[in-house]
Order: sequence, then C-alpha cells, then structure tokens
Amino acid sequence: MDKSELISKIKTKNYSQEQLLGWINAMPGGTTTRKPIKIKKGDVFMHPVFQHPYVFLEKKNGFWLCGLITSEPTCTEILEPCKSRFFSTNYITRVFFTQTTAVGSFVNTYDNPKHLKEVTAKLKSIIS
Repeated sequence: MDKSELISKIKTKNYSQEQLLGWINAMPGGTTTRKPIKIKKGDVFMHPVFQHPYVFLEKKNGFWLCGLITSEPTCTEILEPCKSRFFSTNYITRVFFTQTTAVGSFVNTYDNPKHLKEVTAKLKSIIS
C-alpha cells in the first residue's frame, strides 16, 4: 500500500486506530535509508511489482523462500494472521515465491521467528 491508497482508505471509511497504525507501520520508510547489509530470516521488504510487503522465510541452495503479507482482511489467500509487533494487523498469505536478493524498499523486521518457522512449514505442506 502506498501513501495515496492509504489516504483514499481513510477518506472512504472509518477505520480503527489499530488498523491505521498497522498500515502506516507497514509502509516503507520515507526519507531514511535504513536497509540491512545482509539479508536474514524475518526481514520484510515492499515488493515493487506485487505492491505488498514480503518476508524472508528460509534460505536454501542460494535462494530465499518468501511469503507475501497483506493488510486486507477479506483476501481469499490468507494463510493466517501475522504474530509480530510490527505487523499485528496484517496477514500472511498462501502466496510464496523465491528471491535470490532483496528487491524493493526495506520495511521492518518480523520479530517472531517461532511463528515464521510455523508459517514456513505450512507453506511447504501446501506444495507437497
């Protein structure tokens, strides 16, 4: 979600302060250049094509398994709610893909490695 989408959502409907803060926290940082030097499990970036945040779940054979995150509670591809203090009103979807490097802007860190391990196992069971 970008700034214009957020403004249009605010104008069209009354949302709770929690929802608004969740969307704002998930947006890429404005003028900061904060970006990790080395990618690690739990790093979240805004994908430039999908226009949604994605999280690095597991590195295997030189590539990363990544999961897509959404803030839309009615999305049909929701796997489960996020359990991270920075993404508390977001959802991890069943959409997953691989990346060799990080693309897009750094958003934040998913600070619940136990939950990410569970999500990775669920996503792997989908394709097996």
